[in-house]
Amino acid sequence: MSVARGEKTSAPRAPIFRQKESFKLQFLTKIFAIFGIYTMAAGSAAANEALPQTLFVNVYVFDGVNEQRVENASVLIEGNLIKEISTEAIEAPDATVIDGGGHTLMPGLIDSHTHFNLMLPGGPLALENATWEEIGAYAVYAAQEWLKNGFTTIRDMGGMHQGMRRVIDNGLIAGPRIYTAGGFISQTSGHGDFRSESGAVGQFDRPISNTVRLGISRIADGVDEVRGVSRSNFAGGADYLKIMIGGGVSSEKDPLHSLQFSMEEVEAAVEEAANWDTYVAAHVYLDDHIQRGLDAGIKVFDHAQFISVETAQRMKEEGAFISPNVAGMNPDLLKHPVYGNPEGPQYPKVQRFMRDSANLFDVLKEVKPKVVFNSDIVFTTGAPMRSHLDHEKWALANGIGNLEALRAMTSYGGEVAALTGENNPYDGKIGVIEEGALADIIIVDGNPLEDITVIGGNSEWLDAAPRGPEVEPILLIMKDGVIYKNTLGG
Repeated sequence: MSVARGEKTSAPRAPIFRQKESFKLQFLTKIFAIFGIYTMAAGSAAANEALPQTLFVNVYVFDGVNEQRVENASVLIEGNLIKEISTEAIEAPDATVIDGGGHTLMPGLIDSHTHFNLMLPGGPLALENATWEEIGAYAVYAAQEWLKNGFTTIRDMGGMHQGMRRVIDNGLIAGPRIYTAGGFISQTSGHGDFRSESGAVGQFDRPISNTVRLGISRIADGVDEVRGVSRSNFAGGADYLKIMIGGGVSSEKDPLHSLQFSMEEVEAAVEEAANWDTYVAAHVYLDDHIQRGLDAGIKVFDHAQFISVETAQRMKEEGAFISPNVAGMNPDLLKHPVYGNPEGPQYPKVQRFMRDSANLFDVLKEVKPKVVFNSDIVFTTGAPMRSHLDHEKWALANGIGNLEALRAMTSYGGEVAALTGENNPYDGKIGVIEEGALADIIIVDGNPLEDITVIGGNSEWLDAAPRGPEVEPILLIMKDGVIYKNTLGG
């Protein structure tokens, strides 16, 4: 296009709304550019900000797996992770250095069967009359006690949801990592039916007990109800499920031999757990009940003391775990005012329990299925609670050997925690001392592979001398990179 000399021309003018849009776009572009610069700078500063480091030197390392300790080692913690393990000097000029004094550094202990919401003394009747603040206060007390005993992780086997875990993980109270089943699932007249007899046999609306009202126990009859209570547990933050598939010793309405829940009901719980990428654990004792649980897809069998060699072999082949509480196999149990009372409803159960569990250790030593530590302490506090916990450590080591007992309290417990899959509340590996694992660590005065008392084990139980909340041979306790006890200095 040509333009004649002297002719006025002008560029076409954009509509006003387009001009305004252009100005707005330019303004936002500048703002975003400036914001991006500051964001990049902040991100770069955060990336360059060094995580706190702790360097343990002069320690013997039991890694939770291997029979031999690593001698004269150093372990570097960065943030909440184990960064480096070496028998050579580790260069970490900004780290806080702690001299282990030739003591044993090992994973924090894992108790794979607790009931923190069942700690208040007085048994089911006291629980039925308790308010939430009393139950919760005892649970906080238990969390603090378990951490002082060297347990940096617990697996709560029914009665607890995710509320206290949030408070602990936010750093407001001291306590272990918590994996929780939510409310334990029981049929009517099952091991988890805490209702009074008069309440359980009523012919009208099913009475609601305090334990059911608070979600500690969930009574379910039929496949649909099992699915419903399973989903309620997951709604409360459960990491896995626990179902009662056989009778119990401490309960009154269910004989020890009783088979609980139909196969369809058990499979419904397993399916609901699988939908959440997690697993089902079962309360069980009898051998054929364990076999039935394996058929249904259950992965962890709590108690299970009547297990046979054949069933233990199948459990091992299928990658399932056994979680026996073994202190009760001590004849001292008959000194207990409840379990040793010949007139009480538990006495015949205790007699059968002791008779039919007599071969447990022989089976475990022959087959070597993966065993996890199980204290199962309920309705007990103070010195009696501590002596039970101490004796449970000793009794397991005395029964299957120190190495297998230590694996039960560390790496095998970590493997059970990992069964929660994508439902796992924590990122990272626990129960081992290895690079990249979470920094859950204790240092003990001695070699636990030779002497289980260095982690608090005690051959005495009901007659044990009372002790305070500290386990003296446990010199240091670290959880998630934070030190909660240190008598070594540094």
